[in-house]
Order: sequence, then C-alpha cells, then structure tokens
Amino acid sequence: MIEFMEDVNQKSKLSFSTKFYYGFGSISFGIKNNGFSYFVLFVYSSVLGLPAWMAGLALNLVLVADAITDPLVGYYSDRLRSRWGRRHPFMYAAALPVAITYFFLWTPPESLTDWQLFSYLLACAIIIRVFITFYEIPSVSLGPELTDNYVDRTSLMAYRYFFGWFGGLTTYNLVWFWFGPRNVTAEYADGRYNPAAWSEYGFVAAVLIFLGIIVTSIGTHKHIPDLIEPPQRKITLGAVFRELFETLLANRSYIFLFLSGLLVAIAGGIEAAFSVYFDSYFWELDTNEMLIRGCCIYLSPIIALILAPKLSDRFGKKQTVMSVWAFQIFFAALPFALRYIDLTYGTSILPLNTNEENPTSWLLTFLCIHVVINVAAGIIVFSTLSSMLMDLVEDIQLETGRREEGVLFSARSFADKAVSGFGLTFAGVILTIIAFPDSSVIRETYNGIVPETILANLALWYVPICIVSFSAALLMVQGYSLSRTAHEENVANPDTKVWKGD
Repeated sequence: MIEFMEDVNQKSKLSFSTKFYYGFGSISFGIKNNGFSYFVLFVYSSVLGLPAWMAGLALNLVLVADAITDPLVGYYSDRLRSRWGRRHPFMYAAALPVAITYFFLWTPPESLTDWQLFSYLLACAIIIRVFITFYEIPSVSLGPELTDNYVDRTSLMAYRYFFGWFGGLTTYNLVWFWFGPRNVTAEYADGRYNPAAWSEYGFVAAVLIFLGIIVTSIGTHKHIPDLIEPPQRKITLGAVFRELFETLLANRSYIFLFLSGLLVAIAGGIEAAFSVYFDSYFWELDTNEMLIRGCCIYLSPIIALILAPKLSDRFGKKQTVMSVWAFQIFFAALPFALRYIDLTYGTSILPLNTNEENPTSWLLTFLCIHVVINVAAGIIVFSTLSSMLMDLVEDIQLETGRREEGVLFSARSFADKAVSGFGLTFAGVILTIIAFPDSSVIRETYNGIVPETILANLALWYVPICIVSFSAALLMVQGYSLSRTAHEENVANPDTKVWKGD
C-alpha cells in the first residue's frame, strides 16, 4: 500500500513543461472558437453580404456533424489501442485539415450567389468543426490522466484557458491593429469591411492553429507510456450506445454540470455574436480603442492563472465557482445597463468617447478596467468548472468500471456547441426583430451611427437574456456534490488506476 501511494503522489506532481505543453494547444482551439464566435456571422453578413439568417442557419446546421462526431471521437479515443496511445493519433490527424480549411473559410470565391455562399460556409464549417473535435476532445482528455491532484487539476485547466485566451486575443487584436488598418482603401474607409483583410487573417490564424496542435501533440508525446491503456475488446454498435448512455447518466453531479453548460452556451453564443456590434456601434469605439481594450485583456488570463488554483485550494472548487460567478454575472451586465439608461433617459452616465462635446470621456478607461476584471472572473469560473469535471472521472469510473474522459468531455462539448449555435441563430433573429441596419445602410443613411432607439432595444434584449441564462447555469452548479475529501478517497482507490473492461 505504501508503494502504491508513492506512485499516486509521484503522478500528482506536474512540471511546468507538462502544464505548458498541455495548455499550449489551446491556442488552436482559442483561435478557432474566437473566429466562429466573434467574426463568422459579422464577416459573412456585413462584409460578404450573406443575409444574417442564412449565416446563422449554416452555423446551426453544422450541429448535425457535431452530433455524430463528438460522441464517437470521445468514445473511440477512450478505447483506441496503438503504439501512440489513446489520444495522440487523433491529435496528429487533425492538424493539417483544420488549418487548411480554416484559411479557405475566410477566402471564399468571388461572385457567389447567396445560396452558393451559404453552401460554402456550411461545408467549411463542418470540416473545421469535425477535425477540431479530433484534436480538442482527446487533447483535453489527457488532463485527468496527467494528474489526479485536486489543486493541480485546476492549475492544469488554468494553463489551458490561459493559452486559449492568448490565441484568441492575439488574432482578435490583429484584426483591429493590422489586418483592418492595412486594408483601408478608397472603397473601404474601414478596412474591416474589406474582404482582403479577412483573407490575411485566415492565413495567419491557420498557421497558428497548425503550430498549436503540433506543439502540444509532440510536447505531450513523452507521457504516452505512463497513460492508461484500455483493455482489448470487441466493440459493437449496440455496446457503443449502451455505454455512452450509461456513462453520461451514471452520476448526478455530472448531469448538473452538463445542464449548467447548456445554459452557459446559450448566453455565450448571443454574447459572442453581438460583440462586434457592441464595439462598433453601441460604444462607437474606433480600431485604436478596440486595440487598447483588447491588449488590456491579456492581463485577465494571467490573473486567473495565479488565482484559480489558490482559490480552489483555499475555498474548494464549488464554493469558488458559486462566489466568483455570482459576482461576475451582474458585473458583466453593468456597463450595458448604464448605457441603456443613457440612451433611454439621456442621463449621460457613460458618454461616448467620440462625442465632440466631451472628448475626455472616461468610457474607454471604464471599459478597460471592466473587461479585465470580468474576463479574469470568467476564466477562474470556467477553468474551475472544467477541473470539477476532471474530478468526476474517477467517481464515474467506480460506478461503471470504465475510465472515459473522452466521453465525458465530448458530451459536454457537443452540448455547448449545440446551444451556442442556437445562440448565434437567436442573435440573428434579434437583429432582425429590432431592424438593425446592415453596414451599407449605416454608412449611407445614418452616416456611420446607428440610431439610439435601435441601440437601446439591442441592450434591452441582451442584458436580461444573459443575466437569466447565466444565473440559471449558476443554480445548476449547486447540484454538484463531489467534495475534495471524496475525490481524494476516489484517487486512493486502486480500482481507479485501471480500466477493468467487460
């Protein structure tokens, strides 16, 4: 028994290099996720001229592919037997298809009809989402095998969120700092509306996606001999579905985290889809102001990287999530609520920077401070939630006899994508309901400024939806019951060190 405990303790200690390589690959997922969340709807509707409802529909139809590939990749990556282990063959296979298709997503052929552009977007999105699943599910599933330490798992996920945000932020900021300004022409006073800018963005993003996947795959390759090997067994279609449902329904705490993720993704899809609209029209930030605020966000994952494991260690994971998230939900809505009061009642609580009568407005400073605190709190919450999901691996294994990190993460991933796709579609519907004008009308009819009544309606839809959805998600976390003591008892149980099979 002493010898067994020494092995457990040794496995629990992670070096900086292991955390670095495990987290680094999230650059790829961060870039892809940032592009789909913040730019695809904007580019295809406002830049390429595809009706917003068609762009939203295409992104929603991708869920058909996700519904098939996500659980299957998770299932088979748990059971694959190869000289490269369970996870790495999938990870290596994803690198080139994801990178190449991501470039073409942002460089569609010219002169396509609406339905041709719709089909092009749909095809590219399906390929990207399928192959990013080949990478992301097996990659994140390595975490519970690399360490079983309660606090170190939070640290591991904090590194993953750190690099995910770093990748997404870098390409996001390059749009405002480099790709937009360098593509200003006589036809395009704002380079963000020039299709050439997005072709350049696609190339740089594709290269970074490829590097992220390859670096993590090679960097974690040395751990393959130490990872759990599944038993050799015959897999039938009936067994696949039976075991999937058994695993996903075996644990009450997992079900509550699953439901919480659904509600988060709905609000997150709407939040992300509206981001560019809020920056460009609601706050009337120019590209330099967007860049300043975007650069400030780099502080957030650093803060979260330091605080997340400390808070988990000091207060426990569930209490950390409940407290930080409750603060973050209402803090996130604060500037939008204040601006709505400005627009509706003319109180000038948050005057715009572009107001010539008030050129020294403190709006940008307020938004920078707000976004750093808000994003840091969000990263702490979601890295801790992911760590809580890691801790359920051993708990569920004791119930099913199978160690299925891939199934657990893939089910939650698909659910998140499913309802976030609904969020994107719903965002397009909201824009239609409030009659939000397209970019040409804004430039030609409204001289670049959206009427205040439309902006007020946008806030009136956005703030309540986000508060209600995120608050409901927070209440679901209350159902999570795995304590630190129970987790450590699970880890000490010899049955969690092997997969017994049938």
